[in-house]
Amino acid sequence: MAAADLDGDGRLEVVVTTTNTSPSGAQVFVFDAAGALYRPAGAAATAWPRFNTLSGPGNDADFNGVGNHGYGAYGENVGIGNLDDDPQLEIVVTFDNHQINVFNDDGTSVLASPWFTNRDSAHTGRRLGWGQFIRWVSPKVEDDQYHRHVGAWPDVRKTMWLQWTASPPSIADLDGDGHNEVIGLPNAEMKEPYETQAYAFMALDGAQRGGARSAMRHAGFTTLPLTGKPAVRPDGDWYPPSGIPAPTLVDISGDARPEIVASVPDGYVYAVSPTGKRLWRYDYAHGAAKTFASEVVAADLNRDGKPELVFGTYGLTPNAGRLVVLSAAGKLLYDIRLPRQGHDGNGIGVPAAPSIGDLDGDGRLDIVLTTFDHGIDVFRVPGSGANCLPWPTGRGNLLRNGTGPSTAP
Repeated sequence: MAAADLDGDGRLEVVVTTTNTSPSGAQVFVFDAAGALYRPAGAAATAWPRFNTLSGPGNDADFNGVGNHGYGAYGENVGIGNLDDDPQLEIVVTFDNHQINVFNDDGTSVLASPWFTNRDSAHTGRRLGWGQFIRWVSPKVEDDQYHRHVGAWPDVRKTMWLQWTASPPSIADLDGDGHNEVIGLPNAEMKEPYETQAYAFMALDGAQRGGARSAMRHAGFTTLPLTGKPAVRPDGDWYPPSGIPAPTLVDISGDARPEIVASVPDGYVYAVSPTGKRLWRYDYAHGAAKTFASEVVAADLNRDGKPELVFGTYGLTPNAGRLVVLSAAGKLLYDIRLPRQGHDGNGIGVPAAPSIGDLDGDGRLDIVLTTFDHGIDVFRVPGSGANCLPWPTGRGNLLRNGTGPSTAP
């Protein structure tokens, strides 16, 4: 779930995704504040839900010739922000496949740049929608397949494509030009059956300025920064579940532009600049097998004007739960073993993003952790203040929509 005021009328809309993949089952729902399906002024009666199986103008079955197709949304799959030239907000959705889609508030899909065109003989040259083409690690593959229309279809046993199943999309203005980009960390997969080779830091331009660069790689991200390779998990090895690489967008360099910070299932937290350069990585797993981390949150804990980075860890071994605090430069400040850890087959420790705020009104910050094994822990931060909380909870804010102070209105 995520929420935002999509049409600017002062009332929130709620976006919910499901895993429903039956022939009649849509997967992206938007409800108004009263719980009815949302229908903005002037929109068709079938505005929501999506991906629907209806034909006709504005519907998904035959949108843009080839239609829109979802494959089930299994996690934190929603980001909401302004990604085009109108004042209404757009909804970014990732799902269980190699595409990422963007919907307008009336349910219609956003077109990608005219640079991306369909190679299918029945629709040759037609401009593609965001969700109508697979994303690949190699920019050359995308150039060949969706622009130049040359060469054979890539062999996925040898060529990495991007899987968005567990890739929450966040939204921010990376370059300070007043226009938002979409940021995510999809799995870079190869081989059959698919095997994750790395996680890719990807930033895609929005559909502003008439959509000229819509869905194109943002400057600096033509060659995608890649993480290390996580351990291969055989089918049926589900516990503990791997961490979700949710991108935290926070200015840690002091230049008023956001960096991308994320914990990744390869055992590291990464920081990548808004121009696509890896700044640092921190080893949270220390070589321990099946050790993962929560989403990273950010707050100024010592009132020095710079945010610290906070996350929890979890695994299957005793005492796997830790609270970790890093400086903005990626240096370890605290690594605290949680008290009273228990036993749970799902894992031991902190899978969900911490939340940071002043719980008791004393002017000091508190860090709240939820655990698999023993409930909730609360840590007080002596000497702290509540004046700098750029990414204080999961997905950036209490609406869980993947935005923060660096997101343009």
